[in-house]
Amino acid sequence: MKKIISFIVAILLFFVTVFCYKVHMDNAIKSDIAGMRNYRSYERYWSSDTMKMVIEDNTLPLFGSSELVELSDYHDKVESFLNGPEMNIVTIGGGFFQSLEHAIELGAIDDSLTKRKVAISISAQWFGDDGISGGVFASRMSEDELIEFLLNDKISKENKEYLVNRALSLLEKYPTQRDRVKRYKKAFKNPFSIDYIYTRIMNAFWNFKAEYGVYKQVNEVNHNLPSYNLSELDFEEILELAEEQGKQACTNNDFAIYDDYWSEYLVDLYEKGEVENKIQKFSSSSPEYDDLRCFLNVAKDLDIEVCAFVIPVNGKWYNFQGNLCDKYYRKINNLLNEYDNVTIYDFSIYENEPYFLKDIMHLGWKGWTRVNEGMYEFFMQE
Repeated sequence: MKKIISFIVAILLFFVTVFCYKVHMDNAIKSDIAGMRNYRSYERYWSSDTMKMVIEDNTLPLFGSSELVELSDYHDKVESFLNGPEMNIVTIGGGFFQSLEHAIELGAIDDSLTKRKVAISISAQWFGDDGISGGVFASRMSEDELIEFLLNDKISKENKEYLVNRALSLLEKYPTQRDRVKRYKKAFKNPFSIDYIYTRIMNAFWNFKAEYGVYKQVNEVNHNLPSYNLSELDFEEILELAEEQGKQACTNNDFAIYDDYWSEYLVDLYEKGEVENKIQKFSSSSPEYDDLRCFLNVAKDLDIEVCAFVIPVNGKWYNFQGNLCDKYYRKINNLLNEYDNVTIYDFSIYENEPYFLKDIMHLGWKGWTRVNEGMYEFFMQE
């Protein structure tokens, strides 16, 4: 009997200790919500509890990939995002984050979105013939957020099944992760099963583990963030500043590509000369188109408005390399136009504008200026 009592006491002490430590982590992260919101790390994106803490009533989540940046002094560096009392931005994503992971995150953080608005920066490079690779998806997927996504009763059965089946197909070569996801899928088909108990236990485990990853980074947070009265910003004036900053950074080529990138990656290709035979890029039947539909379908399930930025490639360089994207631009716009909850900012019209991008695919000085103007306009609309 004493052994049983000792075992029960030990279990209770364990749970009390975990609970107290969780409260301690929450308080540490909440001590500077703005700083943590601006802190860019995979750990932050992967923690649903952290994301819910840093999203406030005036926060617009911006989903994207490697083009996303941290907040900086906007007048010194316009390739940044905005922060003010009217609105602030939380970026979600980094290199190789694409629509499927964004759909998972959206479903996981849904109940923190008071304003019911999000933005997504759509990159042409996502839409390769094979879509996202299994290895990349395995390294970017958050199991914490996947379970939270599956727990969200507002998301339709069809959208949950598409997403989890797509995840299982991508995890084919990653059996440990795949086996867990298979059990999560079974759990939500039968809430009275061992798999459901297992999934609930794993939910608590991944929640704690993901937040602990953020907690370890608390001391790295920047506490001195610039803030602006956004209604007083003159975006035409900022575009002029963006032009000057772009000119200063791009001096050794005629493609408006910043100097170091040109020297390291492109100068050898340039010296081979222009490719005469042109082909269409990114317009095939990439699986990414259906993954993007999944993200937009989830947003519709959740009654969330989406601001979609169609980010162009560097048209001058792509044409030089024999690659055309006009069919891709039409295809992506046609897809977005299927949804009445989507506001489209088609920036493909700027593919040949110098300094819209800083290289051949990432937002630059003018690009960030126009994206920020679009986000502010979208967020402030009633």
